[in-house]
Amino acid sequence: MAIAYVNGVGNYGTLSATTIAAPAANHTTGNLLVVFVGTDFTYTVSSIADTAGNTYIYVTRIQSPQTGSIIECWYANNITGNASNVVTATYSGTTTDRTIIVDQYSGCDTTAPLDQYNTGWGNSDTPTTGNITTTAADEVLVAGVHVYNLGTFTAGTNYTLRTLTDPVPSKGASEDRIVSATGTYNATFLNGSQYWVTIVASFKAAAVAGPAAVGSSMAAKMMAAGVL
Repeated sequence: MAIAYVNGVGNYGTLSATTIAAPAANHTTGNLLVVFVGTDFTYTVSSIADTAGNTYIYVTRIQSPQTGSIIECWYANNITGNASNVVTATYSGTTTDRTIIVDQYSGCDTTAPLDQYNTGWGNSDTPTTGNITTTAADEVLVAGVHVYNLGTFTAGTNYTLRTLTDPVPSKGASEDRIVSATGTYNATFLNGSQYWVTIVASFKAAAVAGPAAVGSSMAAKMMAAGVL
């Protein structure tokens, strides 16, 4: 099965708190959730949890040496589904200007989907990550950005803008690109000139069963049914 974007939700909190929750979303068993969490202060994300009880794996973080703003990336693979799943991030301290984005993908590897990742920070109108070099032909590149001031986002070349943290102007956004060949890639957003932090992570497609595997599976089912 090919990788496909399913849905995404985002949220932006301005009042002081230790957590931020994304709006409830319909998440399907076996899919991949990619989460970006940010804040304008020098905190880390202590944990991510959801109402379905899925386990989230930390990927990486970047902190701006100019503003102290951070963004982190986490994911949950081969998830347990929930029609109204709420994903909540907990910070290491009480903070304002909190952002969260949760994007869902189908067709990804259910055991070890993460391939490569990189980060970036700066002050310009083109938030850009460092390069990654993928190791599998079929992957989805998912990028997130958190900015110091609200802005309007446009996807970079060959990317599709997916989720905003809040209505335009927004505090953060995500985009993705599905590729079918190994190569060196980065991710770029277009935004008004300001301070930003970015992350891109690539996730592999599920392996496609060959004829031998399909035949073996069919034979096993027939034996279990007493046909063979």
